[in-house]
Amino acid sequence: PTEIGACSETTITDIGYRLGEPDTGSAISYANGGVQISYDTIPEIHRSQVGDAVKLCLVSLPEDCPPGDDRGKIYSATNLRTGEAWEAPDSQHSCGGA
Repeated sequence: PTEIGACSETTITDIGYRLGEPDTGSAISYANGGVQISYDTIPEIHRSQVGDAVKLCLVSLPEDCPPGDDRGKIYSATNLRTGEAWEAPDSQHSCGGA
């Protein structure tokens, strides 16, 4: 999705941790190229499975970003198998950050 409120269906291709180890936050990747990364561990992500269908919706866009830096989009995701939902950004840092 590229417009706030727009959604698309995709599938999970990878589930892991922000830095590759537990207690470093959650990371999830989707077949449509989307990702979500959080400093917090999101239990709903870790109860999901690779291959699960997900409805992914764009919740917000960052503002006042440097040219070419579009990090910081926030997406909501609903796992269509479990019915659980979560919200997380597409990057560890918003635009203009580290």
